[in-house]
Amino acid sequence: MKIYKNATGFTLIEILVVVVIIGILASFGMVEYRKVIERSRAAEAIRLLRNLYHAEKLYHITHGVYASALDELDFGFKGEKIVCSQSNKTPCWGYYNTEGVRGDRWSIELEKGKNPSITVGRIEGPFSGTGFFMQLERKDGIQYPLEQLACLENLKGKFTYKKKENSYCVDVMDGTFYSKSASSRKYEIPQ
Repeated sequence: MKIYKNATGFTLIEILVVVVIIGILASFGMVEYRKVIERSRAAEAIRLLRNLYHAEKLYHITHGVYASALDELDFGFKGEKIVCSQSNKTPCWGYYNTEGVRGDRWSIELEKGKNPSITVGRIEGPFSGTGFFMQLERKDGIQYPLEQLACLENLKGKFTYKKKENSYCVDVMDGTFYSKSASSRKYEIPQ
């Protein structure tokens, strides 16, 4: 039997170690890839929220009050219009008695009354129950800084966020916890 002393090649152990390392790196890459994809979807919602904010401010300057329905705003949005109604003491997305529009991925809510706000929330996908919020005015104390964008994880209603706390607003959107109410957790996010 002849033994080769200068044989070149890789042992099975070396190949397995390389495959395991590549697998670990690929799994980290997939997590980051999913975050990038979700951030691009979130950018769509944030852009929508900011456009709604500007339309609401224009409406407020003209009429002295904030709009209570999207139809009142100079704002084009294609989607199915629904009227949120209370059933079994659970709110629709976020608030009672709001007007909403459902698109492919987002629900738009305009809260009227003494604490007007805008909410754009996810209604489908792995992050259903998350969204973005802006408080326009608050007559009964400030819950969140006025006219500041916030990320939220909804705790009640049809679109409740069912994943681990902070897993969207902190882990994906790099937010910082701000407050928790009966209906949601709010987070400051980098502007």
